[in-house]
Amino acid sequence: MSEKYYYVEPYLKTIDAKITGITNKGLILDRTISYPEGGGQPGDRGTINGIVYTDTIHDNDEIVHVIANPSSFKVGDRVTLNIDWAHRYDYMQQHSAQHLLSGILFNKYNIGTVSVHQGEDILTIETDSSFISDETLLSVEYDAIKAICENHRIYYKEMSHSEAEALGLRRSIKVEGDVRLVFIEDVDVIACGGLHVSSTGEIMELSYAGSEMIRGHVRTIWRTGNRAIAKRRRDSESIKTISAQLSAPEDKVSSAVQKQAEELKSLKLKLRLLEEKAALEELKNCNERIFSTTYSLASFVPSLKSGEFFITHIDDNRLQWLYYGSESRFSCIKAKFKELGLKGGGRAPLYQGVCSIPEEELLKSIKEILI
Repeated sequence: MSEKYYYVEPYLKTIDAKITGITNKGLILDRTISYPEGGGQPGDRGTINGIVYTDTIHDNDEIVHVIANPSSFKVGDRVTLNIDWAHRYDYMQQHSAQHLLSGILFNKYNIGTVSVHQGEDILTIETDSSFISDETLLSVEYDAIKAICENHRIYYKEMSHSEAEALGLRRSIKVEGDVRLVFIEDVDVIACGGLHVSSTGEIMELSYAGSEMIRGHVRTIWRTGNRAIAKRRRDSESIKTISAQLSAPEDKVSSAVQKQAEELKSLKLKLRLLEEKAALEELKNCNERIFSTTYSLASFVPSLKSGEFFITHIDDNRLQWLYYGSESRFSCIKAKFKELGLKGGGRAPLYQGVCSIPEEELLKSIKEILI
């Protein structure tokens, strides 16, 4: 089995090793610094002799470096393994932040962690609680940032199962035999096989990003490390841009956006009323029952009170159609439209939809049906 050098030197970025096995999935080395997927933490990726490997996994108790063409290597080859350090360090930050947050949730609020997911953008922690207020979660955020500033040491210890159980961990131990514990000094201790930064200060930054319900539990959402920094910078640039566009101070952007939204709503209402008025005039002045219009089809609906009409309108390169007719002919007309290839919805006397038939061809076919 591979020597798990990622435990010995978690900050090591490159190592020389020997290939001891080759499978259809990839390469097995006598020792590796590449962490295999597990505990919510994805596997490492990088290069072996300059050739990219995309993941590291457990397979039949072996650590396999997933590579597209493992047959280009042979057992016994000496190789140089380089991990994608930015990718690894990002997940070390995330994993440590998750322990920090879960520890605070449990020790201060007696909220347990059910499951975690370290994604490409966010970190999620599913709790065992059915309700947690935003006020509480913002308090957790504050305590976590405080712990980051205090730069608590993060370290590992191995001890017997009974010794570990005697510590009263916040989560039961799922493995037999000796246990690897991760300590965040004065904050948290838990059994874990993942990789972590050496102090809370290396988490750098952390922000609460919301919560949602899943399986009756609150799942909290966070950003950490360089991701949190990048998001803060993006948000800051967005606010600056909106502030300039609205000619409003940055601290007044929210009220300025609300004011503009209300003005837009009022303008949309005025436009709808004007379109309905224009549509009514078009109906009065048009001698045809089958025609194309530049107005939205919705603007005709209030004016359709009697008679039979088929109206088309092109919007965003989509041909929209509307049929208004008597209830007695409705079923028959719908059947004929279906034969023509028109799909739509509605109930008597209104039926409408979109189609891919050229407008001129459609209007000609409809005239043959309705006249």
